[in-house]
Amino acid sequence: MSDELRDLSPREARERFLARRAQTQAEATVRSYQNRLGAFVHWCESENIESMAELNGWLVDEFQAFRESQGVSPSTVKGSIVAVRQLVKYCQRIEAVDPNLLDKIQVPKLSKDQQTSDQKLAAEDALSLLSMYRESRRLYGTAWHAFLEVTWHTGARMGGVRALDLSDFDKEERSLEFRHQPDSGTPLKNKEEGERVVGLPEPVVDALDVYIARERSDKRDEFGREPLFSCRQGRPSRSTFRSWSYRGTQPCLYMECPHGRQRHSCSFTSRGQGSKCPSSRAPHAIRTGSITWQLDRGVPIELVAERVNATPSTIRRYYDKADEHERFRERRRELSASLDIQNHD
Repeated sequence: MSDELRDLSPREARERFLARRAQTQAEATVRSYQNRLGAFVHWCESENIESMAELNGWLVDEFQAFRESQGVSPSTVKGSIVAVRQLVKYCQRIEAVDPNLLDKIQVPKLSKDQQTSDQKLAAEDALSLLSMYRESRRLYGTAWHAFLEVTWHTGARMGGVRALDLSDFDKEERSLEFRHQPDSGTPLKNKEEGERVVGLPEPVVDALDVYIARERSDKRDEFGREPLFSCRQGRPSRSTFRSWSYRGTQPCLYMECPHGRQRHSCSFTSRGQGSKCPSSRAPHAIRTGSITWQLDRGVPIELVAERVNATPSTIRRYYDKADEHERFRERRRELSASLDIQNHD
């Protein structure tokens, strides 16, 4: 370790970095960096790396290899390296790391298959997004926010969310009722067997309440029904819901773009272009992430199956995207009394 460099442990560096970020950035952004840097700090401590000044290109590459060996998705690995690079950039400014280290950290490039938006929305990304929405004066209660709250906390299919009417939302009971109504344009995939009532955490109810009061268009659809999610033409099309999903899950809403772009000039943030963002997620990816998260919270698979309207065997085969490490670490926890995204360990 050079005598000219500050002696700062990885944990101390992270806390100092987060404190500086907190002065200029939203709480959700800071929390996102805290979550993403957690694995890095724990790895450094397990490897007896006591000072940031000890880091070199080899060690950062070893950390990346460690994350990949855990079986996490390529996008999650990329997010970890992006966060580490930001930490090193800060430490370089305060003279706590080798000044040449930043140039040695290469953010992984994802293949087309890895970039496809049918991946799950990871729980840490959902937490960061929903925290950002709940803390934002401008975005709280928007269609993007309300759609993400409902889809994440119910695990419902896009068609099920589109089928909801205003009367299906019971604020007092904190629930949504999914009904099969093929004669008026909103069938459920499993028909009558897809009908169910799903409970909601209070923060989701609050977000829906604000959406209805402030953002929802007071329009009826062509069958005279009042859709819960509506637009100027009445019930939104599937493409509108996809647009809300893609644009509303872009990570640049709460952190620096992991692809090196600037949000104000990025074409992916434009209407109809959100699906081109490698990190945005389709409604199905939110459903997949939600199902995995509910299982990780310790909710029995039979109960998850009822909530999301899928058989346990289907969930195991198509939707449960947890890796073996996640299963070992997360699924032995006791069942949480609440499924709100912010009630996490």
